[in-house]
Amino acid sequence: MLILALACYTLDSVPIVEGPHCAPDTVGYVVRALDGDTVEVLVSAELDVGTPADGDTGDQGTTTATDGASKLLTVRMLGVDAPEIAHNESEVADCYGDESANSTRDKLEGRQVVLSFDQLCTDKYDRTLAYIFYTDEAASFDLGACTTGSCEFPSDSSASVVALVNDIVIRLGYARVYEEFDNIRLADLLYDAEAAAQSGNRGLWAECE
Repeated sequence: MLILALACYTLDSVPIVEGPHCAPDTVGYVVRALDGDTVEVLVSAELDVGTPADGDTGDQGTTTATDGASKLLTVRMLGVDAPEIAHNESEVADCYGDESANSTRDKLEGRQVVLSFDQLCTDKYDRTLAYIFYTDEAASFDLGACTTGSCEFPSDSSASVVALVNDIVIRLGYARVYEEFDNIRLADLLYDAEAAAQSGNRGLWAECE
């Protein structure tokens, strides 16, 4: 109920912007959260997140082959800037980095999602950029098998979207807006979410400011 109360933005309510997008909307299954704004998503092997016609960005995001019918795609939430986590013992996590990563793990691992794309295809680390939407269906794939490198993409992968995760993590104070991408089609929505988190003193705005 909290999710739907805070963010009811579905694909039907996303503003349509003229111009090339990276790929059609696609169903995926979240295998692992890498940090607060980046996840590995199992997608159909047929998905090709190419460079749009205007050539603004680079090649397809990082993938790991699993089998002939599916692949793992490293997806960065478009427009979201979560605090950094420590990647080894010599690093120190940013304030609220661990909380952000844990929240994304709890919210997304094992979930069916819909990826929706914009004109920005990849970031400087070659990760695919996407809006991530919750769906109205539970995941129906073997998460345990995926984490050991053997994933099978479900044959029935139709779903309706119910909420925008990019909005949720910012609105709850687990991340900020990534201002370098302020020309994306949902920039105003994400800035509104950030303002709500700030005024409500939520998450990192209470702990880190």
